[in-house]
Amino acid sequence: MRIVLLGAGAIGGVIAGHLVRVGREVLVLARGEQLAALRARGLRVETPDGPFDVRVTVQSSSEPVAWRDDDVLVACTKVHDLAAALREVAAPASVPIACMTNGIEGERIALRHARDVIGCCVFMPATYLVPGTVQVWATPPGLFELGRFPDGTGDHADALAGELIAAGFDCIVRPNVMKWKRGKLLSNLMNGAEALCGPAARTSEIATMARAEGRAVYAAANLSCTTEAEDVERRRAITSREIAGAKRAGGSTWQSLSRGHTTLEIDYLNGEIAMLGRLNGVPTPVNEALQRIVAEEAKRKATPGALPLAELVARVLR
Repeated sequence: MRIVLLGAGAIGGVIAGHLVRVGREVLVLARGEQLAALRARGLRVETPDGPFDVRVTVQSSSEPVAWRDDDVLVACTKVHDLAAALREVAAPASVPIACMTNGIEGERIALRHARDVIGCCVFMPATYLVPGTVQVWATPPGLFELGRFPDGTGDHADALAGELIAAGFDCIVRPNVMKWKRGKLLSNLMNGAEALCGPAARTSEIATMARAEGRAVYAAANLSCTTEAEDVERRRAITSREIAGAKRAGGSTWQSLSRGHTTLEIDYLNGEIAMLGRLNGVPTPVNEALQRIVAEEAKRKATPGALPLAELVARVLR
């Protein structure tokens, strides 16, 4: 199996580095400063056990790919970038696509391009801020739930899990992977608030309200979701650790905002809950407000962590 990684940010970079280190065949599709850095210097992965450097096979995502029968395309882009990225790389429909994206829309997007789609629920505390360098703040470096979309397991999920396990990741192939991705989405509902206000947003009153709205729309739509107890038990498999000489940044949306992005994936996080609420007659005022406010702040290039939490809460609840 050759793993073709679409995107070389925090998630894609950490996966690429660990796979290459154990001799797995990887092709990285990247762009911009990250592409230039990988070509010039290779990839540095900083971990709690020390850094390591690898040379990765990399090409621009806009260049034609010589697709092979044994390829699996692993999408590590932001979900709002996924449709355009898949059109650009133009993989044959026979190439399976694994979606290591936040939210629950990525798999539906991928199914427009591939006959076989693998849902991947990812828990990996990783950082990408400097071209050519990624950081991962845990042992093992990540947890993955994998499964065929919309349900089932499948040979491709099993094979991909085997490659990731060989590289040191903790993987479970599940027949109901979207249940786990819906649970992960609830924890991602405060990504935007954390980016604006800092980590205290995750334990605020609006965090509790946003998650409650999410569970309410899942129930109304008859969609399964992991319980808090299941999430806690699964995360016992990973241990957060420090990296010597480094300070951990915020989550994925915080990192996007800090890199100057003015469009975030908030429409597929809080916006997903708002959409499901409208489809099923469930009010979602907190998620609607968070979606709107985070988009406004990103458009004006807000400084990460600079908005007082009390101000955000007041704007959401007004």
